[in-house]
Amino acid sequence: MDIGGGPAWLPPDLDRLRTVETLLSVLLAQTREKISVLEQAEQVRTDAARHKAPVVEWVIQYGISAQRRPELVHTGDCRMASGRSRPATRRQALETLQNTPARACEICRADSALGLLDL
Repeated sequence: MDIGGGPAWLPPDLDRLRTVETLLSVLLAQTREKISVLEQAEQVRTDAARHKAPVVEWVIQYGISAQRRPELVHTGDCRMASGRSRPATRRQALETLQNTPARACEICRADSALGLLDL
């Protein structure tokens, strides 16, 4: 006996409809929980990306003497830069290589990356 209302795949009797309802309620609760977990994880990733340290493109390495003169210029990702290094702008890196005895790192080739070898 079809009393109408609802898709044809639904069972016709009340007991089985209650079972389907319970199952769907459980699935809905689990789905909402999974959505909540994924939204929290996405928020953590977004917050971490927002608070990331700025990218350093150039690094100037200074000597150990009292004058602390610039010795080497590195690209920001060069692993050869020592603890005596400081972040620098492109302009500072160029000026250091052009106006001081400092050299470009032979590993990362900062002079090439700055375009000095193309002149």
